[in-house]
Amino acid sequence: MNHQQLFYSYDEWKVNKFSTYVIHSEIEEHIHSLKESEIKIEEAGISFEDRTMYLLSIGNGKRKIFCWTQMHGDESTATKAIFDVLNFLLTNRNTSEAEKILSECTLYFLPMVNPDGAECKQRRNAQNIDINRDAQACVSYEARLLHGLRLKLRPEFGFNLHDQELSTISSTKEITALALLAPAFDEAKSENETRTKAKHVAAVISETMKQFIPNNLARYNDDFEPRAFGDSMQYFGVSTILLEAGHRKNDFEKKNIRKLYAVSLLSAYYAIATNEFSSSKISSYEQLPFNGKKAYDVILRNAIIQFPEEKMFTADIGISYQVDTHCEFPPKIVDIGDLSTFAALREINASEIVIPREKIVLGKNIDVDFFQSKGIEFLKTAW
Repeated sequence: MNHQQLFYSYDEWKVNKFSTYVIHSEIEEHIHSLKESEIKIEEAGISFEDRTMYLLSIGNGKRKIFCWTQMHGDESTATKAIFDVLNFLLTNRNTSEAEKILSECTLYFLPMVNPDGAECKQRRNAQNIDINRDAQACVSYEARLLHGLRLKLRPEFGFNLHDQELSTISSTKEITALALLAPAFDEAKSENETRTKAKHVAAVISETMKQFIPNNLARYNDDFEPRAFGDSMQYFGVSTILLEAGHRKNDFEKKNIRKLYAVSLLSAYYAIATNEFSSSKISSYEQLPFNGKKAYDVILRNAIIQFPEEKMFTADIGISYQVDTHCEFPPKIVDIGDLSTFAALREINASEIVIPREKIVLGKNIDVDFFQSKGIEFLKTAW
């Protein structure tokens, strides 16, 4: 597969109809528009608040691949990306790449596992359960549906698709654009055929993405979490890859991240279809640095902070828009001091701005009007 061509032709197969945060009615409308295509559409189940969850499938190959998105309601990048992928397969149906994928694989997609959470732009579902910590207890309808589909479909591969918090590449100031993980299936982080296959697929994505983001690709924390679905699927014999959408500077709606995500998925599907994944170098995945926590959405550099009696000092101010993995406005002040080792999606020179101490209280929302009066604009959404 020509990954460069795939990347640079993205605008030709991107679905141009989704908002920044996708809710259930948007994907339902788009799914209905696919009814005349070769995509098979099933009503897979309902959420706690009775929203229909759909299972989409395409292809007729023996290798079954199951992908699920938006398990956390405020993480919609992957949902948009899989509809881009489906559109690529439909609009490029006669190409050798699409034909190979669809003849060798059957692709199953469960977009938006958490439609109730998506409706409220929150991580958890309507029961206030984190579905990705419900793989054992299965208190939620959505968790029971996921395990039910695992049993019904018996997929060889699984793709657990998420957004992640703002992170850096280890302790550097490089922002993580994508993170990968072949989850552990036990505390010892043991190896077996299932996990090894997942690592091979992760290595394919790693090699593909190094062409576009050589310094912005990380490995997600691999500590075993038995309540998580990636770990659980791996335990039950589904070779599972976690893909996390990160961030890029000046990509406030994650449009570039979404493109990287879609290309990653198509490269993985093609490698599975051709069996090329089995010869990939696992070291390409295993040598990726882990995510770090050395970034804020905004850093005001060298601001002058004024106390009573004309006492002043200079410091950096770290500001975060993040609640779970989505943005809320106005942002909060989360750190003050020497942040020279930290990166930010936006860095603003504040060396000529005097800020009264009452305007920078840790944990409190920014006074947007005050900062605007000083020439500093805070965006309604950081990404």
